[in-house]
This record gives sequence, C-alpha cells and structure tokens, in this order.
Amino acid sequence: MIPISCKCITYGRVDLLEESIFSFLIQNYDGNSELIIINDYPLQKLIFDHPKIKIINLDKTFETIGDKENFAVSQCSYNTIAVWDDDDIALSNHLSNINKYFVDDSDLLHWQRGVAFNNKKISAITSLGNSGIVYSKKIWEKIGGHPKENAGYDMTFVIKIKENSNKIILASPPDNEVSWFYYWAYRSYHMSGLGADTPDRPNVIQRHSEHIEQLRQQGKIPTGDILLKPKWNLEYDKLLNKFLEEK
Repeated sequence: MIPISCKCITYGRVDLLEESIFSFLIQNYDGNSELIIINDYPLQKLIFDHPKIKIINLDKTFETIGDKENFAVSQCSYNTIAVWDDDDIALSNHLSNINKYFVDDSDLLHWQRGVAFNNKKISAITSLGNSGIVYSKKIWEKIGGHPKENAGYDMTFVIKIKENSNKIILASPPDNEVSWFYYWAYRSYHMSGLGADTPDRPNVIQRHSEHIEQLRQQGKIPTGDILLKPKWNLEYDKLLNKFLEEK
C-alpha cells in the first residue's frame, strides 16, 4: 500500500475544515497516511492533536495560492500528494481508491467519476476536473512546483504536468465506489468562481481576506486559539446511497 500525504490549505473556514478533517479520520486505509494542514489566517491558531495530522499555523498570509500550495507540499512526508481541499468531502474509501488507481510511477490522477454536490444535493456522478487530484512530489519538483498564481493556478499546474509526463491516470470508479464530493455553492466562498486576477481589482487573496474580515466583524468567524471538533454536518455516505437507489 502506498503512503499518502493529504494536503489541505485553509483560511478562516473552521466549520468546513472540521468536515475535511473528519473525512480523513474515518478513512478505512491501512497504509501510511498523513493530513498536512496549512493555516495562514493570522487571527486563528487551529489546534487538533492526532498522530497523523499536522497543523501549521502561520502569522502571515501568503501572497499567492501557489506559494501556499508549494509550502504545503514541502511539508508532506510522502511522494503521493492527494489534494484535500477544506471545502470538499472524502468518503471513507477515498484513500483506498487512491491506492487502487495511483500506482507508484504515476504522476497525476484525475477523477473521471465523483460526486458533484450543489446546494446540499447531489447533482451528478461525473468528472470532477481538477478537484481532488493526486500527483507525485517527484513531478512537482521536476516542473518547479505550483505556479505563483491565484485563481486558475491549478489548471496551469496540471497543464505543466501533462507537458512533462505521460504517466497520467483517469480513474473511473463504479458509481457505488466513488469517494470524492466536489462541493459547490451554499457554504463556501469558492475561489473557482472568482475568476482570474486582473489589474483593475484586488487579487483573489485580498478579496477573500476582505470577505473573512467582514464575517469576523459580524461575529461569524472565531479568532484566537481554536480547538477543532471534527464532524460531518450531513451524512454524505447516506446521501450517496439514496441518490444511487433513486437513479
């Protein structure tokens, strides 16, 4: 079984992060794994004690998402890097699926079958684009890491991998074995919907920081030392089972 580093970057989204951590804790995977969480919201110190989970709290926000991603990967122990976004959900078989489809000499895995989750409802079992991708630390090093970009950085990164490797896997689990929920709308400030940075407006980092500050001033964002309490807000496995039964 391959060792897997799950890489999670976060900023001011405690409730979402708690669901993401819970998704890691329920994995049925017997191989080595870790969850690396990078928090660069200076007003929060996130705390959770677990031997497989490492939280790095920083007192300065990265200038780009690419810089933050590169720091996160540098903290990962293993060659297999699984994107573990704080606003998406993994079912208990997700690491087992990665082990099944991502062989040791692979450089990139794309999920051709996963759950598109929109406004608390499953809209489709479909290709998930760049959500939840898995890649090798080796190819990350070869291409010089993530580009120092914000919105669209993931697309640039994947294109560079494809230009430098033919070891690309398109994974298509059966519907009843899909394991990644791509969460859209309802609960998160979604960077994918913000568009690319342009000279006529603040960049994505600035806009997101301003949004979080507004929520903090409204009393909706906690600050200081925060003891995380991992949980799911919905029973995602049961929602998937019900969706498949009604297809």
